[in-house]
This record gives sequence, C-alpha cells and structure tokens, in this order.
Amino acid sequence: MSAAVHFEKVGPGIYLLRVPFSSTWSGVYLVRRGERAYLLDSAASAEGVDNCLVPALAELGLTPSTVTALLHTHTHGDHVGGHYRLRELGLRRCVSYAGSVAKLRDPLRYNKLIRAAFPAHSSPPAAVLLGIEADVVMQDGESLDGLRLLHCPGHDSDSVCYLDEAGGTLLTGDSLQGNGTKSQGCALYMDLPGYVRSIERLQNEKIERVVMGHPYLPWEEPVVEGAAQVRTFLADNLAIVAENGRRVAAWYGEGVRDLPELARRLITSRGNQLPEYLFLTMYTVREHLRAMGVSY
Repeated sequence: MSAAVHFEKVGPGIYLLRVPFSSTWSGVYLVRRGERAYLLDSAASAEGVDNCLVPALAELGLTPSTVTALLHTHTHGDHVGGHYRLRELGLRRCVSYAGSVAKLRDPLRYNKLIRAAFPAHSSPPAAVLLGIEADVVMQDGESLDGLRLLHCPGHDSDSVCYLDEAGGTLLTGDSLQGNGTKSQGCALYMDLPGYVRSIERLQNEKIERVVMGHPYLPWEEPVVEGAAQVRTFLADNLAIVAENGRRVAAWYGEGVRDLPELARRLITSRGNQLPEYLFLTMYTVREHLRAMGVSY
C-alpha cells in the first residue's frame, strides 16, 4: 500500500493530491465551491483511488458519491485510470471535453494506439484500463461553476486546461510539459504546432498561478505563483520547445537519421535520465523533424 498522501491547498478553494505513479506522481485536483466539490483527474488505477484518493477525500469530509462531478485534463491512463472505480464507488456525474468522449469510453484502446506508432520502443499497454460514459459534455470556452475549459492541444489532441476564473488558478494537467519529468526523458508533445499555439493562447489569459499535473522539470514543484512568474513560466515553456528544435535540427544536419538515437541525444543533452522506453520522446522528435519537412 502507498504511504498516505493528502490534499494540499494550492490556491483559493483549490487542492492538489500527489498520487504515486511509477517513480513519480500524478496529480488529482479538487475544487471546492461551498458545499460543491469537483475532482479533476483520477490517477492511474483503482488501487490509486482506493489507497490514496478515497482516504484523502475522507479527510475533507467527502466521498466519491458526494463529489459533485469528475472532470479530466485528458484521457491518458495516468489521469483517467481511476474513473471507472470512482463510478463503482458512487460517483454521480462525469464531465468530459467533447474531444475526449470517445477516448474516455475506451481508454485502453487509445492506450494501445499510442504505443502502436513505435512498438519496438514502447512500454506494454495497461493491463486494465476501463472506460466510462460522460454524463455532461463541454466545449472549448464553456464554464462549469466558474471553471472555464481551455482546449490546449499539443501534448495530445484532447488536452485541456481549466481556469478558475475567480482566483486565476490554471489547472494544466499535462498541457504544459516544460522539460518533462525525470522518468519521462523530455517533454512529450504529439502536435508541435498545436502545443506552441496552446502556450501562446495561455499567454493572453489572466492567470495568477499554475498548478501542474506532474513534477515537470526544471521546476519540479508543481505550483507557479504570481502573474509575473506565470508569464516567465509560459515563456520558458516556449523556449524549451525552440531549443529542442534547434538540437534536433543540428544532429540531423550532422547526419543522424535514426529516430531512437535522436531521442536518446535529446534526453541526455537535457541532463535527464534515459527511460526504459523511448516512445514518448520519439513522438517529440518526430514532431520537430516534421517541422523541418522530414517525413517519418
């Protein structure tokens, strides 16, 4: 059983639970509106729900059945892996971005599809990843109890952020990758142009703090506090993307054509540890090659 984890207050009415995941953690957000409570993301598994999320909710006088609604930032397994279990425990309402509905219905299918692009360099798919039906569907720009959905593709096509308009807190999930996590290797963006546009869009929003979904490098701590610091944070994300592109272009210009080798070079040049599987970084490198007009 995992060591006890607790919801920590990270903004006005906003809490973060760091659920252990692999060698790092995956964040679950809680937004409180008086008697109403909203969960965003559900960690990676039923075990994470039973051992971490349910006890942490109980400390705040909540149960899955008293949560007003469950939302998610995207449909990767480490963010929706607990949805089915929460439904079993009495969750009443699931809210989904329109672009996530089909993936949420069958997340294991998508989990396998992501790995199909680079099968020799991908981890095995999840052993269990059960889906659920959305009860409420939201579109880009719509709000739910003061939480505005911002479609931020890049990390994946259905990645979204939620902006708490009253307090200016932006809940990003994996939408802003920085330099990735220590175990990940580097930032994962499956749509480079979309990722850049998403960051630029966020630069035009009034944001007082950012709360990330993992300990992204170089910050490691998930909270960026203050409007000026947020502006710097967003600019740093763009700078990391630009530097990744320069490095990939330089190695390609030197004659390096092997996609796994380019991925290894990008990871090690960033000072990160090489993961057992390279498929995530290979997506990122492929996007930079495509931006150069190279087809892979």
